[in-house]
Amino acid sequence: MIRTLLAAIALSLASPCLGQEPTEPGPGTRPVPAELQKAGVQRFLFNGWQGPAIPVWYLRPASAGADAPVLFVMHGVGRDADRYIGEWVDLARQHGIVIIVPEFSRAAFPGAAGYNNGALFDAEGHPKPRAVWSYSALEPIFDAVVAREALKAGGYALYGHSAGAQFVHRHVQTGGGPRLTRAIAANAGSYMFPTEDVAWPFGAGGLPPGAWDASRALAQPLILLLGTADNDPKHRSLPSQPEAQAQGPHRLARGKAFFAFARQQAKAQKIPLGWRCYLAPDVAHDNGRMAPFAIALLLAPNASSPSAECADASDLMPKQR
Repeated sequence: MIRTLLAAIALSLASPCLGQEPTEPGPGTRPVPAELQKAGVQRFLFNGWQGPAIPVWYLRPASAGADAPVLFVMHGVGRDADRYIGEWVDLARQHGIVIIVPEFSRAAFPGAAGYNNGALFDAEGHPKPRAVWSYSALEPIFDAVVAREALKAGGYALYGHSAGAQFVHRHVQTGGGPRLTRAIAANAGSYMFPTEDVAWPFGAGGLPPGAWDASRALAQPLILLLGTADNDPKHRSLPSQPEAQAQGPHRLARGKAFFAFARQQAKAQKIPLGWRCYLAPDVAHDNGRMAPFAIALLLAPNASSPSAECADASDLMPKQR
C-alpha cells in the first residue's frame, strides 16, 4: 500500500525518468587552490573520530567574529569540496558566517552507501557502530573548528545540495546531531521516506536499532529547498534505481512527493511536523544559485515553522532597492 501511495504521489507531480550517478573523480587531497587561499579558505586533515581521516575545508571571513554562526555545507556526488566552498565565499563574507565543508573522498567513503547513505552498514549488510557512520563525523569536526578559531558557537546549521542533500535529510531522520539547529536539503535526487514499510535507504525499513523514531524524525528542523527548474528526467546524475523512479520522474517531483508523504504520515500518526518546504524559482540543479536562498532560509527566524505546502523562497530574500 505504501509503495502504491508513493507512486501515486509521484505521478501526480510530473513524468518518467532516467539517469545514473556519475563516476568522475573527486578532488582527492590536493592543496588549497591559490584563489581559495587568497579568499581565506583553510584546509586540515581531521583524525579526531573513529572513522577515516577527512580533509576539512573551512572559511572564517574577516566579517565573522567569535560569536559567528557556523554552517556545514555538504558537497555533491563529485566529492568536490573545493568547488562547494568556493561558491559560498561571497555569502560567508556578506553575512559573517563560518563555512565548513568536509570532503568525503570516494576512497574512504565509497559510493552512495559510504557517503549519502551514512555508511550505516558494512559490505555484508551488517550494521556498523554509529561512531563510524559518515553522519557521526560532523559533531567532532564542529568541535575541531570551534577550537581552532576560538569560536563561541554552541551549535551549527547544515546545508547539502544534491548528494549532499541526501546526506542531510537521511542524517536528520536517523537522529541528527545534538547541536544541529537547522538543516536544509536542496535538490536531492532520491529520498528516505519516513516509513518502515519501505526499505533503507529509500525508507526507514531495516535500519539499525535506535536509528529510527518517527516522532523524533518528523519533529526535526528540516527544510526542503527545491529548484523549480530542477525538472530534467534525463539529468546525468539523477538516481535511476526503481525505488528512486517510484518517487517521481525528476528531482522537483521527488522532493514534493517526499514532503507530501511526510505531511500525511505526521497527520496519520498525530505527530507534530517540524519540516518545511520552499521553492527556488527558475533554479535548476545548481548549488551556486541555490545558496542565496539557503542563506535566506537560515537567517529567517520563522523559516522552519510547519507549512502545508511548498512556499516561495523568494519571499524571504532581501528586497532590492
